[in-house]
Amino acid sequence: MMSDMKTASKKAAKKARVRTAKPLRREFTVRDMNRSGAELLEAARKLGSVTIRSRAGEAFEVRALTDSAAGNVLANAVLERMRRHRERLAEVGYKEPSAAGWEVISQAISGER
Repeated sequence: MMSDMKTASKKAAKKARVRTAKPLRREFTVRDMNRSGAELLEAARKLGSVTIRSRAGEAFEVRALTDSAAGNVLANAVLERMRRHRERLAEVGYKEPSAAGWEVISQAISGER
């Protein structure tokens, strides 16, 4: 045993290593997408979009959809379906009840009539 060798102090052993954040990249490869998908998604989230290049030379774009954009798309789709449904009902002769008619229907549903 060699007594002249010093061991690391306890303070040095306790000191945690600080990891430096990798710079965000705008371009990734298919291999990057496979091996570090979280990094790719984080870059898309922060930068808005990233490009993925394949060996064949194709380029694909991954965009982060914000919650409001996804919600607007869904809301517009629902409104469009409702509009088409009302048009089909009108084609078969359905007429929407008046305000008094809706009141009668509401009372019937609640069991008042």
